[in-house]
Amino acid sequence: MPASDDQAYDPAVGPRNRLLRVGDQERDAVAEILRRRHVEGRLDAEEFNVRIDRCLAAKTYADLDELIADLPRAPGSRSVGYPRRRPWPGGFAILPLVIIVAAVAGGHAWVAIPLVLFVVRPLLWRRWGAGSARADWGSGTRRMTRTWG
Repeated sequence: MPASDDQAYDPAVGPRNRLLRVGDQERDAVAEILRRRHVEGRLDAEEFNVRIDRCLAAKTYADLDELIADLPRAPGSRSVGYPRRRPWPGGFAILPLVIIVAAVAGGHAWVAIPLVLFVVRPLLWRRWGAGSARADWGSGTRRMTRTWG
């Protein structure tokens, strides 16, 4: 099986919000993946028919993801999920702190404030994972906190 077979629909490449609606192109791509896995013998006829019916009735990316989640992926295709974080270079982490100490020691403490706010804090947030919660902002439902009478 060539690596390009599963490239038409790849859950790792699609949108992050898996509740978005899909089109006929995505449904056809997943149906082709299911057909190939059926030919390979990974799905029996009954399960294949059930999944094809669900595939043709799927409305969101999450619905399609469920249909192929337990099937093996083509070699060379990316795994589902967020990319791993790169290691944080130690020398780069110390550089902003050295600049802050030098600015304060040189009598220019006002330089330290923007460095702390716009350089050190985002680096620390990204390093300790606090920044990952910001990626979900705006994706949930909004609730009114005030009732208008």
